[in-house]
Amino acid sequence: MKKVLALLLISFLCICLTACDPASYFFDNDDLLDNLTDIQLINYDNTLQKSFKSWVPNHYSKLVNFDFDNMTILEILDDSYKEEFIRQLAQQYILHTYYAYNSPNNICLRLLYANGDFIIINCAYKNSYFGGYIGKYDSEGNVIDFYGCFESLYSFTSLVNDFFETKIYLD
Repeated sequence: MKKVLALLLISFLCICLTACDPASYFFDNDDLLDNLTDIQLINYDNTLQKSFKSWVPNHYSKLVNFDFDNMTILEILDDSYKEEFIRQLAQQYILHTYYAYNSPNNICLRLLYANGDFIIINCAYKNSYFGGYIGKYDSEGNVIDFYGCFESLYSFTSLVNDFFETKIYLD
């Protein structure tokens, strides 16, 4: 009887401790290859970025539109590296709808689509924290979709450091 009770307790704890983990998301390699026109490394100066205390609720309505006045293009990825960049990006685990921040800040990747929409990929590398912001915007900067954030800080920094002259150094 004690063994059965212990097994039930362990099972219950396992469910409780893992049930709240966000699902993983991956970018579609073929979609990105077929539709991206440009990949940029930008600096986004956003002093109004806020972190959420909890990722569990849906914070979609609190996401902030993209302000083009805050953006400075640092580099544009050479087209000869585009396919390899997209392949590596499509292999990265993204914590799906993990609301860490309401908007991007600092160094970001900007993936531009032919129709003017774009994706911003950002990570809180200055805090050595994996939380970040991955969202899609229309050509006017309005939030279209929110994907979440990278599962690992190193996923973001390795993409930047492997493909751009600008490097991110972690403390």
